[in-house]
Amino acid sequence: MDQSPPRFDLNLVRAFVAIYETKSVTQAAERLNLTQPTISHALSKLRDLYGDRLFSRGSVGLVPTAIAERLYEHLSIGLTTIEGTVDARSSFDPLTSTRRFRIALSDIGSLFFTPPLLRRFQRVAPRIQVEFVQLSDTLLDDLARGTLDLAIGTLPNLHNHTRNELIFRERYACLLARDYPGSDQGIDLETFTHARHVMVTSPSSGHALIDGVLAERGVQRNVVALVPQFSVLPSLVEDSDLVVILPRRVAQLFASQRRVKTVDLPVAIPEFDVRLHWHLRQDGSPAHTWLRTEVMSALEGL
Repeated sequence: MDQSPPRFDLNLVRAFVAIYETKSVTQAAERLNLTQPTISHALSKLRDLYGDRLFSRGSVGLVPTAIAERLYEHLSIGLTTIEGTVDARSSFDPLTSTRRFRIALSDIGSLFFTPPLLRRFQRVAPRIQVEFVQLSDTLLDDLARGTLDLAIGTLPNLHNHTRNELIFRERYACLLARDYPGSDQGIDLETFTHARHVMVTSPSSGHALIDGVLAERGVQRNVVALVPQFSVLPSLVEDSDLVVILPRRVAQLFASQRRVKTVDLPVAIPEFDVRLHWHLRQDGSPAHTWLRTEVMSALEGL
């Protein structure tokens, strides 16, 4: 009697990765444009092959077993590598492509970068789909697996692990009400120190270094409010005595839309890089090369 294991092919890898990422046989079938019985049959083969259940039902979908977790780490990277070799030999036509790209941004990055990027894509590639997602703790893994195409922001922890390109260098500025007392010529250090500051606590903002740098210079802010997002800042600052430290470009954007203004900081804080990050496996992809070129063209002149 033949005891050989089930035949293993690339379609099983695709099915496994899709089930893992969607947490659903139905959604995996939709992603791969296959029937649900086909995906169920593939899952059955995988279970026989590895001698493990791989997934069990949970409250929010299918939950991977420990073996499935380890398999995904290897199979997702392998699938990205294999499909990347095919992609590298294929052409990419932005005018007809319906490809979906995923780009990770911080809260503040979404505010500033999404509008010019969407305007650019609508003009040069009207049929593609772009999904903007928040930066997360799995950012590096997502880039390696190919579930994320690009990450944009101030992300120094990624520099040694990704390909990256400088979009622009940025510096900080203060955002305050247009009629903030004594600010016609800017804001001095004493006023800045005693002012009522609002601080954003978003862990993905990449700007947590501000208070560390201020402390090194003997300056401590009087923080009276902590908020989770940058988008609420203009409404908090206008018609109030509150002060916010922001990247200068974003502060100027807010100043053009609301009753707020920007002034220089009275203490020197180093400039920082805003970079485009991607995984080296994407270097040879025509579609990905096109995407990076368009993103740089849309953002580097801001």
